[in-house]
Amino acid sequence: MDPFFPPSEQDAPGWGPEVIVIHPPSFDAVQEAITALRDQATVVVNFSALAEDQLQRAVDFLAGAAVALDAQQVRLGERVFLYAPHYVQLNRA
Repeated sequence: MDPFFPPSEQDAPGWGPEVIVIHPPSFDAVQEAITALRDQATVVVNFSALAEDQLQRAVDFLAGAAVALDAQQVRLGERVFLYAPHYVQLNRA
C-alpha cells in the first residue's frame, strides 16, 4: 500500500504513476498541462514550439497554476519544465 494515497485510489483501474509529456504549439494549448496537473499527473512541458512573446506568458501561467494546485515546478532545460503534484518526490542531482 502506498502511504500517500487512500486504498480506494490505489485500487482504481489505471492507477499508477503517470508522466504526461506536452509540446504545446500555442499558448492556448497550455491549458492541457494544467488539466493534467489538476488530475494529479506529473507533466513535462516542452515549450520549444512557442514564440518568444508567448513563452514567458505560458511559463508564468503554469507557475501560477502550480502554486494554486500545491504542485512543484522544476526547470529541466532552456524551454522544458516539469510540474509534479506535491506528493511526488523529486531528487535533484
